[in-house]
Amino acid sequence: MEAIRTTLPQWLLEAFVAATLLGDLLLVAPALALFYLVDVGSSIRRGRREDPLCSDRTAFLIATVFGGLALVVLLESVFALPRPPAEFHVIEPSEFGFPSGHTMAATVFWGALALWLPYGRRSVRLGVAGTVVVLVATSRLALGVHYLVDVVASVAFGAVYLAAVGWLARDRPLRAFFVALGIALAAAVAAGVNGRALLAVVGTAVGLVGWWLVEHPAIRRRVYGAADRLRSDST
Repeated sequence: MEAIRTTLPQWLLEAFVAATLLGDLLLVAPALALFYLVDVGSSIRRGRREDPLCSDRTAFLIATVFGGLALVVLLESVFALPRPPAEFHVIEPSEFGFPSGHTMAATVFWGALALWLPYGRRSVRLGVAGTVVVLVATSRLALGVHYLVDVVASVAFGAVYLAAVGWLARDRPLRAFFVALGIALAAAVAAGVNGRALLAVVGTAVGLVGWWLVEHPAIRRRVYGAADRLRSDST
């Protein structure tokens, strides 16, 4: 970390400040919302009322990422290891340094996209995801907020988590949401009452309940009916 941090020019450090956002909640959360809205819009345009508004694949992906973000909070609370000395910091970090939350979030988010999105070749998706994860991990070292072991362990944690969810949930979103909620509750117990743990629990619970409500047959019929009326009015 020290070698990377002290040898890079200032302009490249500024580029790494932008690169680290690829594993930031500020990108991950809107991206999940966008995937959901695009999927629902596609279902409404098809107009097949027997189909779910949000496909099981998209709901599974969202639940998986929620669980991965909650796992970051849990592991940071369990290990509670410090970051590198403050004189190396280019940005203001949060309290704990192990594992790297940005690197693990990038591994889970981009890895889930590569594994479960049905677009393009899987090998290409995995290559893109791997490149993004390496870029985010390197950015955390370049910004002086993590040790090498932090980012390497984070990639390993994220990969094992994705494999475990894929095996336990088997592409079923309800199972994936329950796994995510269990992890979030464990994080709340480990972290005590703090904002990140509370956000993990509330966000996962709201995601689960919201998905279940929207997919309820009565609500789904209302949404498709409203869409049909709008199409009729426009013509």
